[in-house]
Amino acid sequence: MKTTLIRRLFILGLTSHCALALATAAGPKPAPVDCSTTPGTQSALNACAFQDFENATAAYSAAYKTLSQSVGNKQRKLLRQVQTEWIQYRVKACEFEKSGIEGGSAAPMINWQCQARMTRERTAELQRFLDCQEGDLSCVRQPK
Repeated sequence: MKTTLIRRLFILGLTSHCALALATAAGPKPAPVDCSTTPGTQSALNACAFQDFENATAAYSAAYKTLSQSVGNKQRKLLRQVQTEWIQYRVKACEFEKSGIEGGSAAPMINWQCQARMTRERTAELQRFLDCQEGDLSCVRQPK
């Protein structure tokens, strides 16, 4: 009973931590903008970069969920730990990347572009685990 409660509190804390890291990664969410045309203001460029990040995050979430559901409990726990640390790394790496223009109007754009790029890269890594072929010894799940 106590172990179950501790496990639930850990998962709740982990979920809250990830949501907080994502929400506070670069300040407030920009207003929606039509990004199908070339944005004319820095504010619109920032908003389009955020929308790109949201799109990258949706693909990442789908890959993460699929992988998480396809592995055992021990691997799922490891995957959660890796992802939590990866999110922290992504936030810090993008803070560093935008540090050269910190405080400037383009800083949010640089941050969101960085986060979108890193999220797409991580999605590709997760997808590699989902698409592994027989004989791939780095495969964490049963090959197709």
